[in-house]
Amino acid sequence: MADETGKAIKLTRDDLRSIDVGKTKTFYLPDAKACDNGKALTYQFQNLMGCKFSVKTDYTANTLTITRNAI
Repeated sequence: MADETGKAIKLTRDDLRSIDVGKTKTFYLPDAKACDNGKALTYQFQNLMGCKFSVKTDYTANTLTITRNAI
């Protein structure tokens, strides 16, 4: 979900579903708390989706870089 500037307000399950297997996507979030929440959501949701995600967090830039991998 993004605001009018294109910066994500929070990471959603639909955002994670939109990542194809083998692809990487970067999400720009408003603060470190949103990064932590997005990371937790990602690791919890991988069990429901039947895949594995790898997540890299940049707290300086408030970004999450997420790669979706097959099991």
